[in-house]
Amino acid sequence: MSDGVNYANPVAVLSTPIGALPFSSTTMTNVPLLTLSYQLFDSGRTAAQVSHAAAALAAAEAAERTARMSLIDATSSAYFDLVAAMQYAIVADRSVEVARAQVDDAQRFLSAGQVPRADVLRAQTELADQRVQDLGAHNAVALAQTALDHALGVPLGDLHQPTDPLEAGAPDVALDALLTAAGTNRGDIAAAQAAVDAAGYALKEARAARAPRIGIAVADGNVQPAVAPGYRNQFSVGLNAVWTLFDGGTTAGQIDAAQAGIDRAKLTLEQLRTDVELHVRQAVLNLSDAKARVEAAQAYVALADENLRLAQVRYRGGVGTVLELQDAQLRATSARQALIAAQVAVREGIVHVRFAAGLL
Repeated sequence: MSDGVNYANPVAVLSTPIGALPFSSTTMTNVPLLTLSYQLFDSGRTAAQVSHAAAALAAAEAAERTARMSLIDATSSAYFDLVAAMQYAIVADRSVEVARAQVDDAQRFLSAGQVPRADVLRAQTELADQRVQDLGAHNAVALAQTALDHALGVPLGDLHQPTDPLEAGAPDVALDALLTAAGTNRGDIAAAQAAVDAAGYALKEARAARAPRIGIAVADGNVQPAVAPGYRNQFSVGLNAVWTLFDGGTTAGQIDAAQAGIDRAKLTLEQLRTDVELHVRQAVLNLSDAKARVEAAQAYVALADENLRLAQVRYRGGVGTVLELQDAQLRATSARQALIAAQVAVREGIVHVRFAAGLL
């Protein structure tokens, strides 16, 4: 809808061979005009633009899904890192208690004349070392709490008490099923596929510039500046066609660029699919390795505990040395740390496998 005011030179009398004709002296006239236009045919340009926008939306939604899965994966890792830090702190506390008991035994044996003072000094040195490691273990818990707060997006300093046990087993996974799920559910693959689709629609839009565009327009209003008072209605219907015959190669360049965009998007998609398959395979192998290490570490803990018990018996019976005792204690501590690390790797490995397969 448009409206305007037109000016007309006033003509009071017009002389003609048949005599003078009177005219209005109107100098200004309102020109309201209502126009309705509709595009009948544009060679698919509008459809390509709509499809291109839809593909861009799909890519954005897929990227959002990927970001959400990444956040879950990072938060899960931070959570189980906290669980591991707390378990390491428990092991460090236990090592301090064992070292303190060794100092008490060494002092008692020294008083009884059964061991030299060097054994007491060695036991005290070991206790001091275990205390230092215990402080570091508890500091690691505080750092893990802060890291989890950061991953959760909550105020730093909030404390969390994990409830998931590390002893929970891991389900068996089928590699083929995971690869299929990754191809279907991964947000980055969906985004790359949407980019290929968008590039294809961009090519259609570029090619549409070579075809004509046909439209219709209907107008009604006072389109002529009136020289006589009153409204002079005029109704018109128009059919128009626009066809660009020569544009200096602009359309050809746009088509070539759009085709290159398709090739680039397809190459990115194929590379991404290869990377995702590698990611899934690595996650499955890491989970299998972690499960195997849990079984090995459990056997390691059992043997190390029995070795420590025998070393304590030998030392208290006067047939063992403090070096044997401390070596047994070191192996027992290492065994428990190895078990914790393997159990955490299993729990995190489950999350990583689900993330790689797009199942978070």
